[in-house]
Amino acid sequence: MIAINGQFTARKMTGQERFAFELLLEMDKIVRDFPLQLRLIIPRNAINIPMLHNIEIEKYGAAKGALWEQTYFAYYLFRHKAISLNLCSVMPILKPGFICIHDLSYKVNPTYFKTMYARISQVWHKLQYLLAWYFSPIIYTVSKYSKSQMVDIYCVDPQRIIVIGNGWEHFERVEEDCILKKIEPDLFTKPYFLCLGSLAPNKNINWVLEVAKIHPQYNFLIAGKSSLRAYGTDYNECDLPNVKFLGYISDGEIKFLMKNCKAFIFPSFFEGFGIPPLEALSVGAKIIVSNSSCLPEIFGNSAYYIDPNKICTDLDELLSKSVESGEMILQKYRFSIFARQVLESLDKNYV
Repeated sequence: MIAINGQFTARKMTGQERFAFELLLEMDKIVRDFPLQLRLIIPRNAINIPMLHNIEIEKYGAAKGALWEQTYFAYYLFRHKAISLNLCSVMPILKPGFICIHDLSYKVNPTYFKTMYARISQVWHKLQYLLAWYFSPIIYTVSKYSKSQMVDIYCVDPQRIIVIGNGWEHFERVEEDCILKKIEPDLFTKPYFLCLGSLAPNKNINWVLEVAKIHPQYNFLIAGKSSLRAYGTDYNECDLPNVKFLGYISDGEIKFLMKNCKAFIFPSFFEGFGIPPLEALSVGAKIIVSNSSCLPEIFGNSAYYIDPNKICTDLDELLSKSVESGEMILQKYRFSIFARQVLESLDKNYV
């Protein structure tokens, strides 16, 4: 039996949680085409449980975060003689299995992790990398860029690494929510640019703030998880009148903002993939992304590119250039495609 690590169901929906949730929905649709027994194991405090019809779901144990993963889930694997499938970069250290490592940020970007909490998290994830290299039969990742880093830094056999990716189909199910226009009308007094992501250093929020200073004719809305626990910088002290930090907002609110923004901005220094620009493309928004890490690989000629280390002095001039339609990108990156790829590889490598 392959037991799927469901610890992600007990967390808020951000990038890796979205990946795991949506990939499982698509795997569930076609799992009967394969001679595999899959079971999703989740903690009793799960808050985002996917509606599955062919993959059994079992609640087992009650503990938070890594404690559940390393105790209850690990014990379950031993008890049932199962191998694990771990979709969010972490697996039980006593019972490694198949794993998706989304990027090597904890290894290649040590300066991003300044607080004690962040450094502990860094050590923990670097341990997970080593476990994967030594013990995982297959390692999944979400871009060729991440795969090349794994091969170059850790000398992993490239045959063991399977590149899958992310998708955008979930956005079709999301109903737009324009509540922000009603409760915060000041956000919409000017055309606006939208940025979505955490306040982690790799997200390069400072780029948005600097650009906002020289574009007072536009508002700049920054949405996403605003916890400062791991990053040590309080961006909420920003006093620019045309910059608004929205915090964590619903998918419906995000979709509304994406559909109506002048452009979606994603100025990251480093990404393993980058789901938000894909979501923005799916609703017809223009996307401005950095020319670093995996982003040119993912978005090809469908994006407006910026250097994340240089401030763009004229966004209007940038957006006056022509780019290709995002349709080819949307066809290439779909969870339904990658779900079949994962199941085929499990069928081939699970004994």
